[in-house]
Amino acid sequence: MEESHQVKAQSSLEYLLIVALTFAIIVPTTYLFYNYSRESSQEITDAQITKLGRSIVDSAESIFYSGQGSKTVLELNIPDSVYSALIIDGRELVFNVTTTFGVSEIVFFSSVNITTLSQNCNANVCRIPELGNSGLKKVKIEAAAKDNVRIEVI
Repeated sequence: MEESHQVKAQSSLEYLLIVALTFAIIVPTTYLFYNYSRESSQEITDAQITKLGRSIVDSAESIFYSGQGSKTVLELNIPDSVYSALIIDGRELVFNVTTTFGVSEIVFFSSVNITTLSQNCNANVCRIPELGNSGLKKVKIEAAAKDNVRIEVI
């Protein structure tokens, strides 16, 4: 009778060890995959914003050198993490982005003066409020004056 209890106890202990070993493998693996996916998602968003900013600045420079009256329309997909866009001193296009670490700025420098509608400007900072909302946006870039390029979401 005692031997039967010992066999049951041993098999129960072996079962518990197998379950514990399984958890010891699954929990860290799940944590690693979760972190990897979160980091990958952030890298994809950063790449999208970099492509977006470079295309706006490159188009603005191209339109500026094409001469007054030149214009183009870009279709851009704004990621969810972008919450505002600014032009500072006519040379910096700044995207404010929320990340897992807090708020960060991604800045693109232009070799030509860029601006937006005058009602969105205050001193040397011009806001582009429509670029702070996620989704597909049409952005008109136009050589509006002899010395600058206007960026406008239509």
